[in-house]
Amino acid sequence: MNRSMENAVEIQNLGKEYRLYGNPYHRLLESLTLGKKKYHRSLWALRDISIDVPKGSTFGLVGENGAGKSTLLKILSGTTFPTVGGFRVQGKVASLLELGAGFHKDFSGRANIFMNAAMMGFSRREMERNFQEILEFSGLQDFIDAPLRTYSSGMVCRLGFSVAISVDPDVLILDEILSVGDMEFQKRCVDKIWSFKKQGKTILFCSHSLYDIRQLCDEAAWLKNGRIREIGNAMMVTNDYATYEKQLIGREMDVLSQLPGRPAEEENRPRIDGIRTVDPATGEPLQEVRPGAAVQVVVDFSNPGPPREVSLGVGFTRTDTTLCFAFSTAWEGLKVEKSAGRIVLDIPRLDLLAGEFVVFAWLVDPEEKIRFDQAVQEKNLVVRNVGKEVGLILQDHQWEVEETA
Repeated sequence: MNRSMENAVEIQNLGKEYRLYGNPYHRLLESLTLGKKKYHRSLWALRDISIDVPKGSTFGLVGENGAGKSTLLKILSGTTFPTVGGFRVQGKVASLLELGAGFHKDFSGRANIFMNAAMMGFSRREMERNFQEILEFSGLQDFIDAPLRTYSSGMVCRLGFSVAISVDPDVLILDEILSVGDMEFQKRCVDKIWSFKKQGKTILFCSHSLYDIRQLCDEAAWLKNGRIREIGNAMMVTNDYATYEKQLIGREMDVLSQLPGRPAEEENRPRIDGIRTVDPATGEPLQEVRPGAAVQVVVDFSNPGPPREVSLGVGFTRTDTTLCFAFSTAWEGLKVEKSAGRIVLDIPRLDLLAGEFVVFAWLVDPEEKIRFDQAVQEKNLVVRNVGKEVGLILQDHQWEVEETA
């Protein structure tokens, strides 16, 4: 492999095979025949993977469960090895694959910090310099000398993330780690990752959240059945993947999976109490309209605890997952700081053509990093067209006929 100094990561024709044996004795029998007789079934987790990641860029991986994303990141992190092909990573690597992996439950948090750092290849002196920063970032000062078995799963995640990012890596490898801990800690994690990006660090990022991939990544690869289905601009790849993934759904999870921000786990967070479409003239609920009708989307919300600023978004998507439109108070500079209230989106003319549409809303912080809540209207809105127009929208237009002869 000819290495380019412009690339932080180079992967060439990489493949990973797992051998599946019917029982433990088959492995022994196969070794006794020096491999002449096979007792295993091959499962290729990765085949023919070739990727170049330039220095300072952020590269994303998308795909279904079992597509090979995590296996690829484990190979790049050095926790497993390829069967064929090769790869090179230039510079110091820090990986966050399985937070808390390598911790010992009977050791204290303090002891686990140094043990985990040693497993990552860092000296005790380096970690002594970073210890206070790790402690402050994790927020576990009161528990650092307690055995890890007394920690909650969230506390273990906090410790693992804090150790991994305490080093100054050239390449940061992340696998589904943007939802650890509580809301405040999530925000610190996201801010830290953005800080790495602004510093020009190279980041490889795997996530089921296409929103996160689009926000963070310059380029992306879509893996399917262990092979690269598509590679290129992150926006184009995620759009193609979303189109492939979506099937006539109109279901809550399908609509909400692409909303901005990471879900908050805070108990006392702002919430959406109701969402409905109504007739502006009468206030009565609407379930069926004609193209061009006036519609209002009414969203009730509560904002418990100390008042905080929130942003509300409202969107319409067709049941085949085509996003028709979406609006947000944040995008239009409208501040919402009430402890409870009602927000009305006024649509003087709904120019959607015939179809069934999912109406949804999301409630986020002003920066759209944390999603407090989301909701889908219980019944879809049906638009019935009596004309012959086809398509998604009823576009304003006019015809002109001119005689040229």
